[in-house]
Amino acid sequence: MGRRTLVAVARSDGRYDCRIAHWGVDADPLAQSRPLGNAWTASAVLAAIDATHDQLVVLDGSVRTYAVCWLDPTLSDLDDIVLARTEDPDAFRTWWVDRKDEACRALGRAGRDPKTVKRALLASLRNHASSVHCPDDASFLRGGR
Repeated sequence: MGRRTLVAVARSDGRYDCRIAHWGVDADPLAQSRPLGNAWTASAVLAAIDATHDQLVVLDGSVRTYAVCWLDPTLSDLDDIVLARTEDPDAFRTWWVDRKDEACRALGRAGRDPKTVKRALLASLRNHASSVHCPDDASFLRGGR
């Protein structure tokens, strides 16, 4: 599957033309992706993302990258994600993988339950990312945060 990236290209009507890349994107997200669908709402863009994605790239006059961060320390709920804005996706991904590995190992320690581990993981993420967004709130797509 590679590093799945959803590329959302803003249209003048407030909708998005979406593209998919299976090996990530860098300098030219359009050239490195293939068409997926046209005229998606912001909510539909977010509904298409789960933990099998690596990132969301939004093109709306600028390029904004959001890492898809899987919060579920039990590794069972693919929809338990948040999107973290980052200017350096590769460095962020390395940091996130380390944090996630620590969280998964913490489940094996006495007295640690999944909810506690998840809260700590989310707090660490909020302290490290430029901004963190839940997938049920598409307002950040239009706001450029």
